[in-house]
Amino acid sequence: MTAMDTWAGHQPEHPLARAERLFRTMAVERLDTLSSAWVRLDSGQNIREAMEDIRNVAHKIAGTAASLGHAGLGHQAAEVERLSIEGAGKSDVLRALRPLIAGLAELLDD
Repeated sequence: MTAMDTWAGHQPEHPLARAERLFRTMAVERLDTLSSAWVRLDSGQNIREAMEDIRNVAHKIAGTAASLGHAGLGHQAAEVERLSIEGAGKSDVLRALRPLIAGLAELLDD
C-alpha cells in the first residue's frame, strides 16, 4: 500500500480475496453437482457415478474451504469425503451430505 492509497482511504484487497471469489463462483457448480448426485444416489441410479461425483466435489471443498475461513464447511466436506472413501451406506452419505449442501447454499446467499 502506498502513502497515496492510505491518504485516499483505499484499503488493499485481502491476499485471499480473489481465491474467495473463485471459491464462491465454483460453489454454484459444486452445489449443482452434489444436488444431482444426491438425486441419483437416493433413487439408486448410477450409484457408482454419484458416489464418485460426491467424493470428488467433497475433496475439493475440504481442501480449500477452511483456508478461506469456512472451517465448518471444510469439516462437513471432509466427513462426506471420508464416508464415500470408506464405502459407507447410502443413508449415511446422504445424511452427511445434507449439511454440506445447505452450507454451500448458505455461502451463495451471503
